[in-house]
Amino acid sequence: MEFVRAKQERHQKRQRDEDEDEAESSREMAVPRNRLSNNSASGVAAMDKTEYQHGAIMKVSMKSFVTYESCSFTPGPNLNMIIGPNGTGKSTIVCALALGLGWNTNLLGRAKEISEFVKHGADKGWIEIVLCNKNGPNVVIKRHINKKNNISIWKINGESKTQKEVLKKVQSFNIQVDNLCQFLPQDRVSEFAQMTPQELLRETQRAVGGDELLKNHDKMVELWNEHKTISESLKGDLDAIETNEKRNAVIEKDVLRFQQREAVLKKYGVAKDDYNAVKESRRECFGMVQQIQSEVEPLKKKRRAKLEQQYQKALHSMKSKGALIEAAEGDGEDLRKELDRMHAKLQQRKSMITNLKRKIAAQVELVENAPSEDSITRDKDALQVQVNELAQVARDIKDKIDSIQLAQEDIVRDSKKAGANLSDKRRRLVALDDIRNRRLEQLREIESDVYDAVVWLRQNRAMFQKHVFEPVCLEINIKNMKYVDAIENVLNSQLKTFVCQTREDYNILTREVLDKLKLRVNIIAPRPTELDLGSYRPPASKEDLHKLGFECFVLDAVDGPAPLLAALCSKASIHAVPVSESHNLDLRAVRESRLFRKFSTLQDAYTVSYSKYSGEPIQTSTSLRRARLLTASVDQQERDRLIREVDNLQSVQQESEDKVRRLTAEENDYRRQYQESLEQKDSVSNQRKDLMQQLKKIEKQRIELDQLRSDLAKKEREPSSEEQEGRIRDQLQTQATKRCKLALEYVELAKESSRHFSMLTVATLIRLQVHAELQTAEAQSHEKERQLKEMEAQNSEVNKQYEEVKIRAKEMLDKAKEEFNTLDPEDVPEFHEVGKGLSLEDLEDMVAREKAKSEMHFSTNKSVIEKYEQRQFEIKSTRAKVESKEKRLAKLMSDLEAIRGPWYESVTALIEKISKGFSESFGKIGCAGEVRLGEHEDYDKWCIEIMVKFRDAEKLQKLTGQRQSGGERSVSTIMYLMALQSLSTVSFRVVDEINQGMDPRNERLVHTQLVEKACARGTAQYFLITPKLLPNLDYHERMKVLCIYNGEWLDDGVVKWSKYLNNQKRAKIEGRA
Repeated sequence: MEFVRAKQERHQKRQRDEDEDEAESSREMAVPRNRLSNNSASGVAAMDKTEYQHGAIMKVSMKSFVTYESCSFTPGPNLNMIIGPNGTGKSTIVCALALGLGWNTNLLGRAKEISEFVKHGADKGWIEIVLCNKNGPNVVIKRHINKKNNISIWKINGESKTQKEVLKKVQSFNIQVDNLCQFLPQDRVSEFAQMTPQELLRETQRAVGGDELLKNHDKMVELWNEHKTISESLKGDLDAIETNEKRNAVIEKDVLRFQQREAVLKKYGVAKDDYNAVKESRRECFGMVQQIQSEVEPLKKKRRAKLEQQYQKALHSMKSKGALIEAAEGDGEDLRKELDRMHAKLQQRKSMITNLKRKIAAQVELVENAPSEDSITRDKDALQVQVNELAQVARDIKDKIDSIQLAQEDIVRDSKKAGANLSDKRRRLVALDDIRNRRLEQLREIESDVYDAVVWLRQNRAMFQKHVFEPVCLEINIKNMKYVDAIENVLNSQLKTFVCQTREDYNILTREVLDKLKLRVNIIAPRPTELDLGSYRPPASKEDLHKLGFECFVLDAVDGPAPLLAALCSKASIHAVPVSESHNLDLRAVRESRLFRKFSTLQDAYTVSYSKYSGEPIQTSTSLRRARLLTASVDQQERDRLIREVDNLQSVQQESEDKVRRLTAEENDYRRQYQESLEQKDSVSNQRKDLMQQLKKIEKQRIELDQLRSDLAKKEREPSSEEQEGRIRDQLQTQATKRCKLALEYVELAKESSRHFSMLTVATLIRLQVHAELQTAEAQSHEKERQLKEMEAQNSEVNKQYEEVKIRAKEMLDKAKEEFNTLDPEDVPEFHEVGKGLSLEDLEDMVAREKAKSEMHFSTNKSVIEKYEQRQFEIKSTRAKVESKEKRLAKLMSDLEAIRGPWYESVTALIEKISKGFSESFGKIGCAGEVRLGEHEDYDKWCIEIMVKFRDAEKLQKLTGQRQSGGERSVSTIMYLMALQSLSTVSFRVVDEINQGMDPRNERLVHTQLVEKACARGTAQYFLITPKLLPNLDYHERMKVLCIYNGEWLDDGVVKWSKYLNNQKRAKIEGRA
């Protein structure tokens, strides 16, 4: 009971702590004390999140966390640079992101207990993070940390959750804080370079490859490990088979001889037993045959023929009587059928007469109750008059509709004429406003050949590979007409030049226009490199240009297709010719700048050359001619007249449309009346048709009544069939008597036939039984004779083998005698001494002992045979295992190849993209880098190899935690992470103090690339934490800089940056004044 009470008290205290934290959090939001921002979580929830990626961080707030008493800030959707002196709490923000999103403390490489992250002197703290949710309201995750009991309380959008639920929610945004490719804290920067290549491949797949790519890799590792295990087990099985086979091969001949001896002995014993058994069985069968034959003889003497004859005679008589009975039954059956037909016919006649009388009565009632034909005729004639009147009304309305349609056709015809005239006026008006056409018309007056060439080109564009540009004056547009004279003076002859983009198109155009049409026009085809507008750089920056008094270059004042402008840069140097509207241009300063060969004001064009001897500038000037091709005049009176005519024609069309609408409404009304009159006419016509149908129906009923009366009279006149039925009944009685007599005679004959048949059957059964027993005995006798012959053959074979053994024994004896005869005379006495003094009994004892030794030898070898057979069994069972394992290996390789193909294709494509970005980034800082996929037989050893080179004399070397310096590792790490930036599907990326150890040059180059890539639209949110910055770095409008100020000297009312900057601008302006 005490335990329950204590538990309840702890729960209530925890709830009070949460409520206090919530209240304190609310007070903090109401009275902002943070140093970076004062936006509340609810305010962030309502922020415009179109710029943020799904899962990006929109706000971070902390209370009593590490070094912060209170902090809140709103990062931007792209690059967020967090700067501040060492110790101010930059890395604390990284800790807040990791711990606030559900991960554990061991991820940070700092304190192990969560309670150690509560600010010194405070009992509790909290972290709140707002995540962008594209699919609904933003997600607010809050972690309360209690320092006393070292526990955390989690909430999502105000609802209590477990850490597991928070992690699940965070991972649904594809946030991987435990992936160094996404989240790289300061204390783990070195871990990235020290990460094994295998770990780097896994983390890279997880960061930018998606779950499926990593799952496939893990599946391949699993399959390959199983393949290795089974392969090793298979090798052991094969070795065991080989060992057993070798051991059995040593004794195989002895085993074979033993088995042959055992087989011969067994075969001899079995053959001898079978021979004796068959011989005894043959004797018994022979006795049975003799006995059965003695029993069969009496049956042959019986009088079977007489019994057969008596039976057949009785059977014949019975069949004769049966035929007579069947004939009598047939005659009787015919009479019964005839009687049934007569009876049915009579019943049918009565039924038909009854039905006819009922139908006549009904039909009489219908005829009598029918309306009067005269009244129906009168009504029909009256309805016909109404039909005629309604038809006339419909015709009158139709005439009105036709007249309205004629009037409409006249109005539409006039409207079409006015519309055609209006279209013509509009086209003429557009033609006057079309600058391109006006310029073309001016070309026609000035250079008719150029005009004809343009017309031909427009009709034959399909002949060319790429777009062929018409004369420059038709393709470009002047942005500011005040420069038109200067621009036309600079372009001069280029204004009437055709520009081809390929040499093939140039050949076609010159052949067709110059050679065939004999037109005199200018055609150029710049080289492909000359058509790249980006390759032309102005000789001076805009700032220097303005200092010399110029507003822009000619290129800046014209619009047109990029390849055409590039061609003009190549031929007329429009990117290097500045223009000025100033009358007081400092010509000396322009000459001394030696930046321009040509320049122009609104009145004069200047050319600057330099003496070959003294190098002094020589300046010449010419007055500008008025532009002819780039300007066009409009006949304003003609234009005003066309506008008035267009207005008048539009009014005429409007009036015609109004008339048509009125006539259409009138026509619709008449059509409604016309339809109503037709419907009334059809209704009256239908009523008249109904009356005509009634007249026809009355006439038809009368005709049907007369026909029914005629049919009834006919049926009543038909003769009766009762006499014919009586005659048939008498014949049936006679036939029944005759059939009864024949049946009695048939029964007597059947009894006699049955008696004879029974006798014959008994005799036949006895004969069949004896015959069957005789056949069985003969068959058994034959079988035993066959077995006897087989046993005799087997016995003969055994005897043959016995004789062969005797022959071999005799041969051995003869051979021994021969050997004895070849003995040295000195050895003969010793040989005789061997058996000297031995009797016949002694020799037989010696033979018995040797035979016993032989038997003992074979008995001892039986254990060897058992081991041999055991090994044979093991070989067989092991081969079955080998076959099963080989099938499993084949299945594993098949599954592996099925996964490997798509995975390998995806991962190589991914590595190629990463390597391309990595190499480009390294190339921009004057170094070299490459990312490779390391392949291996074991799939768990596949890896990513980062190759870097920081000095020209070096070769590409693997990035490791020891080979490169800290700065070089930092450069490599940030370059790799930037290569992942464009491929990553993560919502944000965090890098803490990655620029530590970099030299200023590399730090500046890396910073420029990082800003460029991280600030591109559509990329993931980026947090870059750094304690220092170089001067004059590149910044981007989509980049957000967050400065951390910390210390006891800070006032609560820190001035906002926007207000500070405005004050500085105001002071600067006042200072100038």
